[in-house]
Amino acid sequence: MKHSFKSYPTLECSLALAKCEGNLKFLASANMASITQGDAVLHALHALQQARKEFAKVTKEVADLRDGLIQSNKSLITL
Repeated sequence: MKHSFKSYPTLECSLALAKCEGNLKFLASANMASITQGDAVLHALHALQQARKEFAKVTKEVADLRDGLIQSNKSLITL
């Protein structure tokens, strides 16, 4: 069975964030026409990196909740 990335929204989001971060890192190392452009790229890169950290926290919380539910269900089944 073949799966598409659309079947895995967290993977799709992670890949999109990684692509954006790579592009912003490339732009951050490029010569900018003005300091304002450079600052905008660096601010965007920082915001994206913060978003990735928060996304990682959320996905971990969801995984922990899922694992807790699975354990609860296993406990109920064995009763």
